[in-house]
Amino acid sequence: MRPKITSCKSVARSLRYNEQKVDRGTAECLTAANFLKDRERLTVEEKLHCFERRMQLNERVSTNLHITLNFDPRDNLSNERMRQIAKMYMDDIGFGRQPYLVYRHHDAGHPHCHIVSTHIRSDGSPIDLYNIGRNQSEQARQHIEKEFELVTAEKKQELRHNERLLREEDRQRRIRMGLPEQQTDGVRKVIYGERTLARSMSDVVEHVFGKYNYTSLDELNMALRVYNVEAYRGGEGTRLFQNRGLLYRALDENGQYIGVPLKASFFDCRPTLDNLEKKFALNQLQRLEASQHARVYANFHLLGERSSLEDVAANLLMDGILMRLQRDEKGRCSEVYYIDVRNRCVVRGDVLGERCGPEAIQRVIDREQKLRQELALMEEHGHRHRLRQSL
Repeated sequence: MRPKITSCKSVARSLRYNEQKVDRGTAECLTAANFLKDRERLTVEEKLHCFERRMQLNERVSTNLHITLNFDPRDNLSNERMRQIAKMYMDDIGFGRQPYLVYRHHDAGHPHCHIVSTHIRSDGSPIDLYNIGRNQSEQARQHIEKEFELVTAEKKQELRHNERLLREEDRQRRIRMGLPEQQTDGVRKVIYGERTLARSMSDVVEHVFGKYNYTSLDELNMALRVYNVEAYRGGEGTRLFQNRGLLYRALDENGQYIGVPLKASFFDCRPTLDNLEKKFALNQLQRLEASQHARVYANFHLLGERSSLEDVAANLLMDGILMRLQRDEKGRCSEVYYIDVRNRCVVRGDVLGERCGPEAIQRVIDREQKLRQELALMEEHGHRHRLRQSL
């Protein structure tokens, strides 16, 4: 079990988030503890009014509590069992007599529930939240894992380690069978709701962090996005950026951020910014050898004067290389990256040579546009000629 405690400024927003999930059929309310009515008879307005009355008892406190309890898919929890776990957790952290709501969500690949509560007691005094995650919550986790025989954090690490060993054995077997190496990674794209999000992201991050050659955060992200994951530093003025923090978040098929981001410290390989910068320096020393395959094939496929950008990308893909473009405000190619999934290397186009850089790619795009314009003019001229002949 993995609890997560966050404070929220608006209890209405937390309540609305969960109730909207209930309306869409992707969540259900399991428990309404310490309310004046039974769960089935409570309206959304009455739930909100209860929390707001508590907040009015102490105007100096402006935050509420939003707790998430995440479980391993192997736990296979029923609703009743999850109710019991949520009650024991709230009792253990000192919130057993507080009003709280437990919502079970069904839109992820692992069992989990959200708990909305307040830390204002009935006499207006606040419950001390200092180090509650490190102390009370951690003790509650250990108690519940033992009481309900859940998959523990230690057991989970052992299972993941064994899975990695099995994947590596399968990879070696595929290589001996002569299968293309890009099919031997054993790492799947992160698809929200298909598997446990944290587990899927861990597989991707540990694979890319340990096996790919990259020399910047942009290059790392190019490899991670192949698997629908992104490393995020935040804006320059944010606390995350100033503290050199790093979050890893899942992406949907349109490249949009989805789900709850995970801190770099969550992963076993510790892909923090400090550790990444050490990898950048080490990978730079190995860059020439690691990028040789991409260099040869990118130069070869961009050599043809009549090749379209689509043809170049398709030919590179057949050689295990993905080409990704970045465009400026005018829509012109400002940067190009080559992701060699066969040899696990990400490299900027200008590093591979002038013929592979953004200027060369833009020339290919301009040539295509010019050709389309000429074909359009020829078609228009032919249409006018046929129209004159018909008169």
